[in-house]
Amino acid sequence: MRQIVVLGLLAVLGWWLYGEYFALKPVAAGPVAVVAGSPANGEASDDAAASGLPSKPLSEIVGGRPANSSAVPLAGDGAGDQALASLLQRINEADPAAIDAGWRLLADGGAAAHLQQQIAEALAGTGGDFDAMLARLGTHNTFLHSARGRRQAEAVLEAAMAMQDAAAVAAGTRLLDLCLRGRIDKGDQEARAFVDQAYAAYRLRADRWLCDPANVAAARSYTVASGDSLNRIARKFRREGIHVDEGTLALLNRIHNKNAIQAGQRIKVPVDPIRSVVEKRSYSLAVYVGDHLLRLYWIGHGQNDKTPVAEFTISEKQSKPQWTAPDGNVWPYGHPNNILGEFFIKFRHPSYTGFGAHGTPMPDTVCTMSSMGCIRMLAPDIAELFEILPRGTKLEVRASEARS
Repeated sequence: MRQIVVLGLLAVLGWWLYGEYFALKPVAAGPVAVVAGSPANGEASDDAAASGLPSKPLSEIVGGRPANSSAVPLAGDGAGDQALASLLQRINEADPAAIDAGWRLLADGGAAAHLQQQIAEALAGTGGDFDAMLARLGTHNTFLHSARGRRQAEAVLEAAMAMQDAAAVAAGTRLLDLCLRGRIDKGDQEARAFVDQAYAAYRLRADRWLCDPANVAAARSYTVASGDSLNRIARKFRREGIHVDEGTLALLNRIHNKNAIQAGQRIKVPVDPIRSVVEKRSYSLAVYVGDHLLRLYWIGHGQNDKTPVAEFTISEKQSKPQWTAPDGNVWPYGHPNNILGEFFIKFRHPSYTGFGAHGTPMPDTVCTMSSMGCIRMLAPDIAELFEILPRGTKLEVRASEARS
């Protein structure tokens, strides 16, 4: 039995090393060959993205200890025991690459049950503050793909939400950022459910702290004058280089009726830039005020990875938009052939044209690659984003892979 367990661990390690070999092989990409993991135009190749392979040989993660280090004592002296001992020691030393490798083994389920238990215990550690607990989740979201990882992430979330509001928002942002860094496919329902759970808990604190008009940290206080409107105030600050829209001000000041502000009322205007990030691999769009998460949405994007990895600028926001189809036909708002829905947020880029965010008559395509390149969103989400995302702000599209 012991020999079978050792052989099983060696097989897992061998599979990774075999995969690492293929990460350097050219793969067909039309008329030219692209090296998986280093494709042209900053895009991640489909083969590399699907593999989830580590970016360096596993032998560098679980083998080759420095001369002055000692191995974790385990029964026996087989190669499998040595590899496991090295991995466990490096996890205990908080080596990020080893932590990522440990979560990958748990997510893949390739190790025997008692080996998984040893890895899980090493990853769990022995207490520590929030920073130490978060570090034990690794550098990407592979922990979401195992029950042990999700339980450990729940403990990290609980630690974050036990803090005072300002610290809880900072800590919760870091945890959610980590949850979005890597693959979450449509079928990964348990991983998505944890993100939804974490975001729901976080949003209660964010709405209480970030959207408190009395909290003027990283903001300017403005006294409403007679004849002012939120739109007029937003235009005033845009002329000063602070990108806000009336919907931004309404959200951050808990103003439910944009037409009901009064002279003498004090509102805050954020000085920290508002920005948004699309993570293609987790099908998410996050909006930030400075370094703090404000809103999070699930999205769909371009079929065959057509949505480019780039930094865009929000240039226009159109309600009831018409749609120009790829064949040149122009379909007015409300026509069955118009796929944009109620809102369109246009992205500007010096090299890429025609990209933006909009609703979809096919909500099942959210969390898939199915559009012509635009960002697809559920109707309530695009309606809220349309209100709060200011023109002139940056939107970064990333494709963060889950790699060691």
